[in-house]
Amino acid sequence: MQFYAHSTDNPDKSDWQKLEEHLQGVAELAEEFAAVFGAGEWGKLSGVHHDLGKGTLPWQAYLRYANKIVDEFAKFYTGHPSHAVVGAQWLFKHSDQAGKLLAYCIAGHHGGLPNWSDTSSAALEAKLQEDLPDIQFPLADPYFPQSFPVAKPETERLGFQLQFFVRMLFSCLVDADFLDTEKSLDKKKSNRRSNYPSIDELHQYFWNNFKKLRKKADKIENENQRRVNRQREQVLDDCLHASEQESGLFSLTVPTGGSKTLSSLAFALNHALLKKSPKRRIIYVVPFTSIIEQNAKVFREMLGDNAVLEHHCNYIPDETDWQTRLASENWDAPVIVTTNVQFFNSFYANKPSKCRKLHNVANSIIIFDEVQAIPVDKLQPCLEVIKELSLNYGVTSVLCTATQPAIKYSDQFKSGLENVREIIHDVPRLFKELKRTEEVYVGELSEQLVAEKMMENKQVLCIVNSRQQALDIFQELPDADENFHLSALMHPAHRTEKLAEIRSRLDNGKTCRVVSTQLIEAGVDVDFPCVYRAVAGIDSIAQAAGRCNRNGRSKDQLNVYVFDFPEGVGCSYFRLTAQSAEKLLIPFAGKLTDPQCVQEYFADYYWKNSQRLDEAGIIECCRTAQSGNIQFKDLARFQMIESATVPIVIALEKVASDLVESLRFAEYRGGILRQLQQFTVQVYPYQFDDLKGWCESPLAGVYVLRSDELYSEDTGLKCKAPEGAAFFG
Repeated sequence: MQFYAHSTDNPDKSDWQKLEEHLQGVAELAEEFAAVFGAGEWGKLSGVHHDLGKGTLPWQAYLRYANKIVDEFAKFYTGHPSHAVVGAQWLFKHSDQAGKLLAYCIAGHHGGLPNWSDTSSAALEAKLQEDLPDIQFPLADPYFPQSFPVAKPETERLGFQLQFFVRMLFSCLVDADFLDTEKSLDKKKSNRRSNYPSIDELHQYFWNNFKKLRKKADKIENENQRRVNRQREQVLDDCLHASEQESGLFSLTVPTGGSKTLSSLAFALNHALLKKSPKRRIIYVVPFTSIIEQNAKVFREMLGDNAVLEHHCNYIPDETDWQTRLASENWDAPVIVTTNVQFFNSFYANKPSKCRKLHNVANSIIIFDEVQAIPVDKLQPCLEVIKELSLNYGVTSVLCTATQPAIKYSDQFKSGLENVREIIHDVPRLFKELKRTEEVYVGELSEQLVAEKMMENKQVLCIVNSRQQALDIFQELPDADENFHLSALMHPAHRTEKLAEIRSRLDNGKTCRVVSTQLIEAGVDVDFPCVYRAVAGIDSIAQAAGRCNRNGRSKDQLNVYVFDFPEGVGCSYFRLTAQSAEKLLIPFAGKLTDPQCVQEYFADYYWKNSQRLDEAGIIECCRTAQSGNIQFKDLARFQMIESATVPIVIALEKVASDLVESLRFAEYRGGILRQLQQFTVQVYPYQFDDLKGWCESPLAGVYVLRSDELYSEDTGLKCKAPEGAAFFG
């Protein structure tokens, strides 16, 4: 009898994929993928057995019935039998240890990694107790690996390491399964994959472009800017020296405007080519989409368009860009730029689509840009991922920031990272040399007084902590073309347009006054001669300072004025960070961005929040997995951002309106919805209640506002934030 794994609509079955060929193909790929982290045998075992359930007469009958074929199998038809758990049962029958770990991967390779036990019938423990069906397909008793491939198992972390290993193995299996099936049934799509330049080619391309940047910098006549460029060259030199070291954990502490982005890329390209431990790819993980878009643009300029995969919720590849679409499925591009949300959520997810890419993170270089932006209540689960990747999966991680948080191991912070090597040879000296601002605390200021002080300056930026604060100050300014408001009440396309106008006015010496939420701090490249910043964490103040005299055009240190609103004005999240910052405002007057001040701030802030480092209880859930009883569905509750907002599409522009209309008739709406993200504003549920009557809903769950009465060209969507809320942006 001939057994098949997959079918087409061809009745003669000439292009159906044979089960034996599929199992062999998946086994070879999964073995290749898992071998990167020393688990090749485990990968092969998972591949050989993953579709064992298709080797039964009822499943073969179903496959033929689905294609309207009646043959000798017809009498065995019983409907659509489940096949995924059969291989899991077979392996568990032969080994209740290694077989158990493999069973998670095989039983979940379609529906997702299951819990070991819960009240659901989908729990793995219950599934493995079901009767094993009669397998007709020829197979031999499995030979199990004799060792657990984690090089450095740790008693306290063993549960975390077990679930992490199973998840990585699961990634190998599901990617191998997708790719082998695609190769058999969709050769055109398969042939579009993985046509990328090598790391060596990218290295050469980068340095050719970098030489052009140096020539351009040599023509700068402003001596102060030349001094800044010399410090940037020193940062680059330190990065190149450090890149010769062995794999592991590094920190890169460089002031804003010190060329962290290009220097860290140079480090990664050099480090990837080390003969003793070459790396496969470079992954940039950043906290905000405003940074990711800027960094991806820089990388494409330095490495070429076809080397960089930009993977985040706002990125919309062109309909014809198959390479990007395919690479986003499994991250097989040489350079990937993604977000904290995409990266860390994936390492706690249980669905195949989320986990498929994880094995390609092994043996890579990961740059965690603005690492201080990891929320304190998610810090421990994120640090555990960073730690495990560097410890057992050949990853070199670089913690890259202008305000290095106190996340190294200490007696006061036992969850911290050990053996972190600082790339910069002399951090205090670098900060002193690149010091371009003086941070001055000026006490309490009302919204009206802030606006008055802004009017005393031709070019000035004021950054506050909430949308409502930004709106209140902006409304105190005169109605004039040179005054601007920025917040997430404006949809992304609107903000991009405003930022372009702001940059143009700054570059041409025109009057430009901007009131913004903290979204402008997130890697947005603007350079003001004067900045006001409402009290927040020292890291936020330092980021604000990075928007002042950014390019060193003035030889003098320019002022960043830190102020507080009168009591009762503000939001709870920033009040918590401000409490740790306020005690430093006087002792470190004028030097709030110095490394010592930053270190003291984070030490105090993490100490105060020591009970909140893992509010969802993720690590405790991992600890209970030491016996192999892993609750994968429970772990998947980890989310970097707990979203309690409703998206509203602002369809005032023709392109947005046309996209909304196409939603009504399109067969595939995913691409349209992604394009509409650039015209979307997130609002609180209670705000949505007020706005809902103004919205139409062309599709379930999609709300569209077409009224310009509720959307301002200057300030965006007209709605108020709840009292005390901290809405980022």
